[in-house]
Amino acid sequence: MRLTRRLLEEIRRTGPITFASFMEAALYDPEEGFYADPPVGAEGHFVTSPHVSPAFGDLVARQVAQCWDLLGRPPALDVVELGAGDGTLARQILRAVAAVPGLAGAIRYVGVERAEGARRALAEAGVEAASALPERVDGVILANELLDNVPFHRLRERDGRVVEVLVGANGTRLVEVEGEPTAEAMKALAGPPLRPGEERPVAPAVGDLVRTVAASLDRGYAFLIDYGFTRAERAAPVHAYRDHRVLANVLDEPGSRDVTVAVDLGAMAGAARDAGLQVWGPVSQHDALLALGYRTWSSGVRARQAEAEERGDWREANRLFGERSRASILIDQDELGGLRLLALGTGGLDPPAAVLGDPERGC
Repeated sequence: MRLTRRLLEEIRRTGPITFASFMEAALYDPEEGFYADPPVGAEGHFVTSPHVSPAFGDLVARQVAQCWDLLGRPPALDVVELGAGDGTLARQILRAVAAVPGLAGAIRYVGVERAEGARRALAEAGVEAASALPERVDGVILANELLDNVPFHRLRERDGRVVEVLVGANGTRLVEVEGEPTAEAMKALAGPPLRPGEERPVAPAVGDLVRTVAASLDRGYAFLIDYGFTRAERAAPVHAYRDHRVLANVLDEPGSRDVTVAVDLGAMAGAARDAGLQVWGPVSQHDALLALGYRTWSSGVRARQAEAEERGDWREANRLFGERSRASILIDQDELGGLRLLALGTGGLDPPAAVLGDPERGC
């Protein structure tokens, strides 16, 4: 692959590169990067919550509607989705809010994607596309499984000192090497010291993105959903994905596979507070979706299934049963329910429903 050759040439010329530099090329190279074209969906390399079940978009739409209420039902409401992919979540939300008087006409939905191919796909799906977060947002910012793909550094405790995991060359292969940590990585290291043998991802770019959200959000909320770890937990190992499978080697064939890791939720929350935002959470996706009415959604589908059975329409009944089964993955703690939600808001706003707990359990 040309991208592999280019990286090898750079390493031979200048020495090992940071893992963040490798990720930037592997994921976002304009021609050969993994995200040059949207890789999500059943026909792509992996699926996210909106692709598993429309319940996700329906419930996020309820949160958008509540934010509109909390903001005083303004005549114009920005909804900006960072990393909007193929537009699946956008279409689900816009379809769901169409039933809310006043809200459908108020929403201006913008999908943000770095890659030209992804923006083209959004436009073809009927979603307004942009290459960057608008300078001013009055409303809601969404980011679903985006931050785990922001390029990060890898710091590791080795025999009582901190080293950085770099990417070097061994013949025609890219390999991990350890070296002195870069100043950028050490500056971004937050939380307690690394435990013996611990590896921790640090992502200066995530802090930059949170600060950009704070600068853009004139009044409103931001909802960041991702796999993450708290300061009491160890980060999971770096992963690579292709064709819905986890791959052992993240360095092989850059551009052909996704590269991801859980994000440091404590560092994100700290950056948001420092930028003047309120912070709620993190809470699990399981808890957030229950708080937004997952049980009501599921009961509605169950009732339609029962009606189909009474009519003898077994094809429709089986379809609805399958819809409920797929939706259960969204709240399964061992599946997508284990994702974490961090909610942010400008000063003086009340907390959003997603962080208030399951209303049917009084928590």
